[in-house]
Amino acid sequence: MSDQTFASSAFTRTILSHARQIGLCEEELLQRAGISLSWLDDQQQHIPARLVEQLWRECEIAGVGRHFGCELVNGMATSCLQGMNILLDSAATLRVSLGCFTDYLPRVTNHVLAELEEVDDEARLHLRPAQALPHFFGLDAATLSLVRNISRRVGTAPGELFCHVRLAPGQAAGDWLGGQGVRVEAGEHPCLVLPLHALDLPLLSANPFLHQSMLRHWQVAAPSETRSDSLELARHWLTAGDQPIERIAERLGYRQPSNFIRAFRKQFGITPKQFRLGHFQACGDLA
Repeated sequence: MSDQTFASSAFTRTILSHARQIGLCEEELLQRAGISLSWLDDQQQHIPARLVEQLWRECEIAGVGRHFGCELVNGMATSCLQGMNILLDSAATLRVSLGCFTDYLPRVTNHVLAELEEVDDEARLHLRPAQALPHFFGLDAATLSLVRNISRRVGTAPGELFCHVRLAPGQAAGDWLGGQGVRVEAGEHPCLVLPLHALDLPLLSANPFLHQSMLRHWQVAAPSETRSDSLELARHWLTAGDQPIERIAERLGYRQPSNFIRAFRKQFGITPKQFRLGHFQACGDLA
């Protein structure tokens, strides 16, 4: 691992998006945190973790509530993980899904290390800090996103699925977890504890073709992916479902769909719409 810990620009945009929704000034927060606005235009840009930590602190200084990190759950589940949730959702079992999460999280951030541990009759998903413990806003966002998404993938309520969840000092996620019937314990770092047999549960949205397609992308991509790599991912999304092109552009970090269309045409010689139409026409001819 590099000595420089980082978080993705997508994660930084997720923080800013919610800050903007509650009335904070995006430009002012970025300036105070020392983050350039131009860095956010590149989906693959790595933002130094110390600057992201400062962004959390600036939000706190600006008066956001204690549950600010908990409120980022929706954003964490969409663009923030750079398409990883599609890989995780389409796996055959929870064990495979969590294995992909621990393997590929370092592509998104190396500020927190994920480890799946099997002890006796328990499966423990640890979120350990690479260096100093991250701001509790970030830990809350990560913890609740994992609890909610894991429960969604197997179709079981959090209170029925998790044995308990350990939270680091200062985290505010206990309120939400308690409301879901999940027992909360204190720990040095976040840790999600499930019964060991839960790892073999099938996922509701398992899709072998889509999973293998996404897995190939994550396996061959270098740790510091280039813009062309993200456009290859766009081709997977254009042919694997019916997501609007505007939504694909957003997931890849383009602030304007027109910029995505222009980059795609420069890379492949046709627009995303033309590529999608050509793919499905070819499939129809083969049918």
